[in-house]
Amino acid sequence: MRISTSMLYQLSNTELTSMQASILKLNQQSTANQKVLNPSDDPVASARALDLSQSQALNDQYATNRKNANSSLASVNGVLGSVTDMLTKMKSDGIEAGNATYTNAERTNMAAELQGNLKEMLGFANSTDGQGNYLFAGFKSTTQPFSTDPTTGNVVYNGDQGSLTLQVDSSRQMDISASGQSIFQGNGQDIFQTMQTMISLLQVPVTEAANKADADAANAYVYPAGSGQTPILAYKNAQAALDAASPSDPNYATLLTTAASAKLTSDAANAARTPVSGSQEAMTRGLNKIGVAIDKQINNVGAVTASVGARQKELDNLDNAGLVKDESYTQTANDLLGRNPSDLADTISALSLQQTYLQAAQKSFVTTSSLTLLNFLK
Repeated sequence: MRISTSMLYQLSNTELTSMQASILKLNQQSTANQKVLNPSDDPVASARALDLSQSQALNDQYATNRKNANSSLASVNGVLGSVTDMLTKMKSDGIEAGNATYTNAERTNMAAELQGNLKEMLGFANSTDGQGNYLFAGFKSTTQPFSTDPTTGNVVYNGDQGSLTLQVDSSRQMDISASGQSIFQGNGQDIFQTMQTMISLLQVPVTEAANKADADAANAYVYPAGSGQTPILAYKNAQAALDAASPSDPNYATLLTTAASAKLTSDAANAARTPVSGSQEAMTRGLNKIGVAIDKQINNVGAVTASVGARQKELDNLDNAGLVKDESYTQTANDLLGRNPSDLADTISALSLQQTYLQAAQKSFVTTSSLTLLNFLK
């Protein structure tokens, strides 16, 4: 077969151009550190990589949502901690104020301090997050949840029973707020009312006249009603007889049994009666009742705090799972698009080899193109 000079040039030029294009493509792949530069390079891999990119973008958005959720829950947790501290202080103050050695002036000062604490507690209940939304208003996040009724002086709730949520994973929506009413006025326990009751009680002075009147009323208290029996006075008499007797007295055991039995009946009678206002008994009993209410409120706030903590722990677990997903998406995309170090090494090796082929082809073309019969004429 005879090949003309023009055909030789055309074939050689086509081959060299093809090799240069291949080198250019390899050089682009090496620079981009990626084998699949265009969807046409590998349509299947490109389509799968696009799906992975969308999934990874969603995963990143969930991570952002978890960060925002954690921030809101941390704010809620901080407020609940402050509420618990204040309730604990109130419980301690109540025990201290119930001591008979505590003076009226000291109780008045405590009531004044508690007035300030009430305003502080109201501030806790109306706390906002970093975006200015109220933490304890339910769905009404722009409405102040608690306010004081100017007519009654009671604290009223203006929010609802809902809770703001965020999508923190593909199949998980999480509450990031709480209904303030369930925290501050839940389970029949109103923290604000308890504080107001304690303030009012501490402002009532304890007087000797009230103590005497209460003692007289206790001695004359009939229990059970209509029985004609005065068990509190009966116990005092039985205890006095026991105190006056010697342990060597043959009747001592009988006196001890009588006093013990009378004490049980006396305690039941004392619990059933209403002490005289202004007496130490009324103060102590009122503070004890408040202490029981505070214990319930601390438990109620503690349950919400535990729930918030559990959600924060769940967010940590979801964050860890999200990082694993992100690494998996990245690795799979790298495998599909040829972004791994081994792929770059293959590309550089192919580029070096292709450059060698081009140099050899160029040298061969130069040598072949210089052949002519004139070189052999003498």
